[in-house]
Amino acid sequence: MNKNKVKAFATWARSNLIEKIKDRAYKIGIEDNRIRDIEVVKSGFKVVGGEEIFNISPKHRKSLIKEIESKSLDEVVEEVAYTWFNRFIALRYMEVNDYLPIGIRIISSEIPGKREPDILFRVGEVIRELRLDSDLVYKLLDSSKNSDRENLYKYILIRQCNELGNIIPGLFEKTEDYTELLFPDNLLEEGSILRKMCNDIDEEDWKEEVEIIGWMYQYYISEKKDKVFDALKKNVKITKENIPAATQLFTPKWIVKYLVENSLGTIWIQGHEDENLKNELKYYLEEDIQDFEIDDILHNIKLGRKNLHPEDIKVLDPCMGSGHILLYAFDVLYKIYKSAAYPEREIPRKILENNIFGLDIDLRASQIGMFCLIMKARAYNRRFFREVEKNPLKLNIVAVEESNGITYEIIEYFAKEDEELRGDLSYLVNTFKDGKEFGSILRVEKVNFQRLKERLEEINEENNLVFSDYRQILLNKLPKLINQGEIMSIKYEVCITNPPYMGLRGANDTLAKYLTNHYPLSKHDLFSVYMEVCKSYLKKDGIYAMVNQHSWMFLSSFLELRGKLLEDSTFISMIHLGSRVFEDNVGTIVQNVAFINQNSEIPKYKTRVVDLTKEVTALEKKVKIKSVCSGMERDGIYNIWLKKLMTIPTKPFAYWVNDNVLNLFSNLHKFENIAKPRQGMATSDNKRFLRDWYEVDINEINFSAVDRDEALLSKKKWFPYNKGGEYRKWFGNNRYVINWENDGSEVKDYAAMLYKSYSRTIKNEEFYFKSGLTYTFISENMGVRYSPQGFIFDVAGSSIFLDDKDLEKVVLALLCSKVANMFLDIMNPTYNIQVGDLKNIPIHEDVFKEEIKSIIDKIVEENIAISEAEWNDFETSWNFRTHPLMRDLRERKVKNVTIESRFKLWEKENMKIIEKLKNNEEKLNKIFIDVYGLNEELSPDVPYKDITLRRIELEREVKSLISYAVGCIMGRYSIDVDGLVYGGGNFQDKWDFKNHRVKKVEIDSTRKVNENRWVNSSFMPKFDNIMPITEEKYFSEDLMTKFIEFLKAVYGNEVLEENLNFIANILGKKDSETSRQSIRRYFFKEFYKDHIKAYGKKPIYWLFDSGKNDGFKALVYAHRYDSLTVALLRTEYVHIMQRKYEGELSTLELIKDSQEYSAKERAIARKKSEKLKRKIEELIEYDEIVAYMANEKKSINLDEGIKENYDKFQGIKIMKTNGKETKMNLLYKI
Repeated sequence: MNKNKVKAFATWARSNLIEKIKDRAYKIGIEDNRIRDIEVVKSGFKVVGGEEIFNISPKHRKSLIKEIESKSLDEVVEEVAYTWFNRFIALRYMEVNDYLPIGIRIISSEIPGKREPDILFRVGEVIRELRLDSDLVYKLLDSSKNSDRENLYKYILIRQCNELGNIIPGLFEKTEDYTELLFPDNLLEEGSILRKMCNDIDEEDWKEEVEIIGWMYQYYISEKKDKVFDALKKNVKITKENIPAATQLFTPKWIVKYLVENSLGTIWIQGHEDENLKNELKYYLEEDIQDFEIDDILHNIKLGRKNLHPEDIKVLDPCMGSGHILLYAFDVLYKIYKSAAYPEREIPRKILENNIFGLDIDLRASQIGMFCLIMKARAYNRRFFREVEKNPLKLNIVAVEESNGITYEIIEYFAKEDEELRGDLSYLVNTFKDGKEFGSILRVEKVNFQRLKERLEEINEENNLVFSDYRQILLNKLPKLINQGEIMSIKYEVCITNPPYMGLRGANDTLAKYLTNHYPLSKHDLFSVYMEVCKSYLKKDGIYAMVNQHSWMFLSSFLELRGKLLEDSTFISMIHLGSRVFEDNVGTIVQNVAFINQNSEIPKYKTRVVDLTKEVTALEKKVKIKSVCSGMERDGIYNIWLKKLMTIPTKPFAYWVNDNVLNLFSNLHKFENIAKPRQGMATSDNKRFLRDWYEVDINEINFSAVDRDEALLSKKKWFPYNKGGEYRKWFGNNRYVINWENDGSEVKDYAAMLYKSYSRTIKNEEFYFKSGLTYTFISENMGVRYSPQGFIFDVAGSSIFLDDKDLEKVVLALLCSKVANMFLDIMNPTYNIQVGDLKNIPIHEDVFKEEIKSIIDKIVEENIAISEAEWNDFETSWNFRTHPLMRDLRERKVKNVTIESRFKLWEKENMKIIEKLKNNEEKLNKIFIDVYGLNEELSPDVPYKDITLRRIELEREVKSLISYAVGCIMGRYSIDVDGLVYGGGNFQDKWDFKNHRVKKVEIDSTRKVNENRWVNSSFMPKFDNIMPITEEKYFSEDLMTKFIEFLKAVYGNEVLEENLNFIANILGKKDSETSRQSIRRYFFKEFYKDHIKAYGKKPIYWLFDSGKNDGFKALVYAHRYDSLTVALLRTEYVHIMQRKYEGELSTLELIKDSQEYSAKERAIARKKSEKLKRKIEELIEYDEIVAYMANEKKSINLDEGIKENYDKFQGIKIMKTNGKETKMNLLYKI
């Protein structure tokens, strides 16, 4: 199956269907905010003011309007689109596999290349079977109108769906009348959903397996899923309507096979010693040889399964989705029935009615699941549909319904003074209130369902008009409630599922409260809740199988859940899957585990665990587990009594740990005895309170406050903030500042408003501004860094403090070592490092012995120095001094140096420091491994990928030199002074244009000013802060000319051409270009994209950009912007640019019309003139927004951040000269 094609079609189909159905609604007079009047005519109705007559009863339109009023147009359209999409793909599947009872293709033709479906040419053969009106059929057939042919096709499709409802409940059951009213138009046209489905997806894909239907559905809702999670990022909780879209995830087939074969397969194999079945199950994992003392327990369990008949085995998937797991369970059950010698024709029905049970909250998904199961039965029995027509199926597949609407009065009417009836119905009504919110996590006790059914039958036969409304509600709702109540109160032999993944923080208040009250041990995520739910559905010794996220195995929040699971159940086997298991989840953060759990404790049972975390791809994992199950592979298999691991402080399921390591946890002191790991604050609104340091006025940042009092007295607004960041060791990731003015009063007031007390989110203030160690909260590896004084810290950049600062370097070394990483991997390998995990790291006292400590201290000092120097090589560091390709040139007064030679020198230095850091880290690893006695478990070697220095890359570094040059051009930097020259304040305090001078300010590591004086400047920035970027040289001074001036000043005039050639080649010079043209093209087309990327979509240089025709571009340094900048830009640059274009156009017009020039020259002139006309037209339009904003004299406030200020110049509403209002952007659209 080509899943890329399936996904492309399904996502397109959703938007296409929604659009078509909305169009259909519009045609019949229904819009978002308006319902138009209709005029009833003999055959139907027409919209007032319209001509088209709709041969439909007006009451159908009325019921549609009523539904829209109770929901919304969008919601109704979404439901109708779902319905027709699911039906169309089901019909396609059935026709391709020759399952349609009519035996004629209804979507396509069997004749290659024929566009129209066969049914239109053979409709006469099915008039009786589909109960068609023959007069209408032949009338439409005889018509020459395309619309009549479309209407005939629509009529046939709807009748076919209705007839299929007799054998395939759910998907094809009779729908609301408005569903047919909103049937999409023009399905026979090329480009329609049906034609695209036939053309885009290979017919063979429909023949592989019915799972294509499930994949279609998952991809269909993927766009909605993305929107739900985008909203969740903005703290919009997931509503019950959106839970299905947010939690649907198709399980890979090989994982399904492991789950089913080792649960359902085990139940049968253990009771019946069915070696033939075992050999057929390729993912069946044999249990380990157990200790003889539990032989009797295991024997009794097998004995209890010996008396099971195939019909007795009930299999439930409580989160069935589109039925993927149940479909494979069907296959295994079929094998079981066959091995028990049942007649093959009887087996499919027996499985559907006796063995397979499914629950979900998503009606559409459950309907697809039901359809797929029936298709599976049909695949096993060609006569299945005929048998079902004679004797309808009783399926056990349910989309959980709500009891909302059944009032106290209705209950009283139903009970008829019978206390048992009243109690049982009240119980069901209360249990299933808002049932779609909770689905199968609801706990349902058995009531007298038979008595409820009998009373409902009595009501069905009543003819009491007084209670007709009550009667109708009960007849509509109660059968479904009884059915789901029965299914949810049964105890099962087997429960298998891939549960929804949704954290408590994403749940809406109603669901969150229910989880907290009913599942306190597992409430943190729905996937863990379902571990308790599945267990509750089981009989004693029953088995549940599940794949979910592995965080429950390690996180402290699941500690009590782990304990309870080991107390009253037994893990038979586990596959630690690791990351990249699910096709749409390619990252490494989400890690998974699949397991088999038995609902009874077997003391000292050795669980077989297969570790697949080292296999990178899903295919590699699949190949390995298959090999393990066949006995061909032994590597990565662990057999362990899991309770033994409870001696580790956080009680993780660290199945790989040996006795030597377990003893270290038991015998050594804990990390918390010497250090204080502390969680940082959560601002509750990072957008409001945090900035990248380069966004704000540098003069408003206090980089070196020693404590809260000094910070308060400094009157500064912004302070350094540790917020985690990428994996990095020793030093770095110093990028953010926080608004902590007046001791954080604004942050605290906001937190107090949200949570009543600010201390809920603003923690450990006594440690603010102190030096310590910091690390990233969510990280694949533990990257710990030295944090000098002056920082506040975030929850994502939690920190560690020591009373004895003399131990700081040893602790930093330990935490950056393989030894600490090993302990953390044991306690929590989830990329979510908790303070509690750090506290429990075993500490060996020998590392603090002076002879060892002195060696460690010296190496750590060197590592910090190396990492700090490397961090400061890049201009996004606030201690950046000069570009490495220019280092020492000024001091040594060296001229005429090539950039290539400077790069080679830097590259050599870079490789040298990487090697040095690698050697140092390996020395530290060796020390700690020896002290802890872990030579058998660990190697001191450090792979290059774990050396967290940036390996320099030629293209990136050349572009960073260009970025630095632009900084010098705009006045941020100077080639004559190290560090940041101007980042806010009065520009004239830093640059003296009259005397060509720049202010030299020398600041030490504590930000103390050691020198502050004027020095001569050999390169002056752009005076007016407006730097045009042009495709050709239109101004005497533009970005390209200024860049050449920069190169001359830094590297010398004699090597200018060599340097230009070098840069141009790195930037991708074309054969037809000169080096200057190539670099100019880079500035014109690519530079700003690189700048946006380097500065994290918060550009400090703003690109004034007229639009896609590139009529005008100019850079402005945001920190130098003032309210007159736009006016100056307009008069001195936009207007001049326009005049230059017009002059050039006049010349081109003469050339293209003159016979004095060759045909080629005239063609070039014609092409250029057309391009210039578009530029001029764009520039005239752009001038309108520039003029408007010039008059506005818009000011900016750097404290608000780059994005907020940038947006002030975007999406501006202006009245154009033609009187129409439009939105325009002044700046490049990010």
